[in-house]
Amino acid sequence: MRLFYALLFPESTLQQLTSIQNTIVPYLSKGNPTSKGNLHLTLAFLGEQDEKILPLLSDILEAMPKREMEVLFNHVGTFPKQGGDIIYSGIAHHTGLFQLQKTLVALLQAYHVVFKDTRFKAHITLFRRARYTELPEIAGFTSKAKSIALMQSHRVQGILTYTPLFSKILQ
Repeated sequence: MRLFYALLFPESTLQQLTSIQNTIVPYLSKGNPTSKGNLHLTLAFLGEQDEKILPLLSDILEAMPKREMEVLFNHVGTFPKQGGDIIYSGIAHHTGLFQLQKTLVALLQAYHVVFKDTRFKAHITLFRRARYTELPEIAGFTSKAKSIALMQSHRVQGILTYTPLFSKILQ
């Protein structure tokens, strides 16, 4: 199973992010948008994992703090990639968010979950394999995250789908 932990946002935020995608589309010569249902902020990518460790991964999720978190989406950025860039909605530095991610990584390491711990860059992917000459300026907005979830990345009838397996509401 291809798994990751993610911060999920309410429908109103997903609609705002979709609106940003629609603003960007005229600037693209190529690009695959992230579907509204797949928009999320990855906290830790676990890659392929045996389903036998799902109970452990659920316990790790339960050990995470439940504190409410409001973030500021304040820019659009890119990650250069061969074959087309990733365009993302970036989040202003937020100490609580970085602490949450560090706590998750520490728990995964303490329980010997094998994964690649990469440098954390708080963002939500809007497009993959994008080609463009410029990108528009986007007005910032704030949003409260609604939950942390253990997600499965899989294909449903050929469509990439991110399905929450376990989630924890933030309060």
